[in-house]
Amino acid sequence: MNSVEKLFINPTNKNLKLARTAKKKFKVLQAVYEKGKASVNELMTSLDLSFPTLNSLLIELLDQNLITQHERGESIGGRKPNLYELRDELFRVLCIEMDRFGLKINYIDNNCNFLGKGKRYPLSLSRDLSNLPAFIDLVKKYVSDEKIDWNQISGLSISMPGLINKDNGENYTFFYEPNFNLQQHLEEAFGKTILISNDINIASVAEMNFGLMRNRADGLVILMDWGVSLGIIANGKLFLGKNGFAGEMGHISFVEDGELCYCGKRGCLETVASGTALVKRAKADIANGIPTLITNMFEDQDLRPTDILRAAADGDQYAIELISDISSQLGKAIAQFLQVLNPECIILAGTFANAASLITNPIQQQIQTYSMGKISKNCELHVSQLGENGPVLGLSRYFIERYFEDKLKMGENN
Repeated sequence: MNSVEKLFINPTNKNLKLARTAKKKFKVLQAVYEKGKASVNELMTSLDLSFPTLNSLLIELLDQNLITQHERGESIGGRKPNLYELRDELFRVLCIEMDRFGLKINYIDNNCNFLGKGKRYPLSLSRDLSNLPAFIDLVKKYVSDEKIDWNQISGLSISMPGLINKDNGENYTFFYEPNFNLQQHLEEAFGKTILISNDINIASVAEMNFGLMRNRADGLVILMDWGVSLGIIANGKLFLGKNGFAGEMGHISFVEDGELCYCGKRGCLETVASGTALVKRAKADIANGIPTLITNMFEDQDLRPTDILRAAADGDQYAIELISDISSQLGKAIAQFLQVLNPECIILAGTFANAASLITNPIQQQIQTYSMGKISKNCELHVSQLGENGPVLGLSRYFIERYFEDKLKMGENN
């Protein structure tokens, strides 16, 4: 239990005045976190509190070492306002990014300070539960190797591909069997709060709070790794759909009577425009003797999309043409979503983002070909600028935002 947890008092407590004060403090902490560094005027507006009430709460939170008073902010004439921020390490979140063939673990606090070295481990993401014990062991190994005190960890925030229920953390694609709840199982295994979200939702949270979607209301985030998925930001909020399944772009029907996808359907976009499709085509062409630098970059079945991107960066013509072809297919699909959703911005994130103009040029060409000019001209196409730390920032942000939401919701229901 961290210091924020201790602050939260159930509203059914006999001392209702104390309970109400605790809940107000909790809302102040939530508002401060959402704004990053907040002034008194900003907090008064968002919380609808009088200055004397808010000032009293801030003084108490400062005394309890839950917030810090930051350098003064900007002012147009007059005295500059004080800014308030959650103190460092108020939350310590273990962030885990999973893809189909490995996971990366980082340890970070609420102010984006890295508390340990990020490490990547190989692990196949099984459809059943066969590799789940190995996943748990790797997480425990990381904590042990980094000499992290389990008692100091606020919780684990996990991103992974698949159909993931936003409310209960069930993954219906990976680590799945009937009547099994992955999130609940991991909470029992680790004795910590666990939040599991689809990787595209985490990428979108990162872009909304730290990246190019900050201060933009409507946009799309396209995550391109082994698969391809879509984050929809509408009116400044992430659109998840009823169960959290929105954005399964990779499994729209794209090729009539096409290749069978692992999801069980034929002709999915992922079969022709994804890291999986990229690697599969390269392997087939290499087996047929096509000359390419990629041949020297892998052994047996270990070829990864990053190998092909590296060959393209070294000027390999085959790799460049292959990436261009895959990107063109993806661009045609993006153009259709552009027509339907009319975003102001499209952000390309994930492994493929490292290819920069090799993917943006063919995607832009397809957008211009298959979408209306009035729509495409008012939409910017960008590559994410967050780099490899983007998912970590998104994971920590998602965990802490959900923590505040869930605790306040719990108080309202009691």
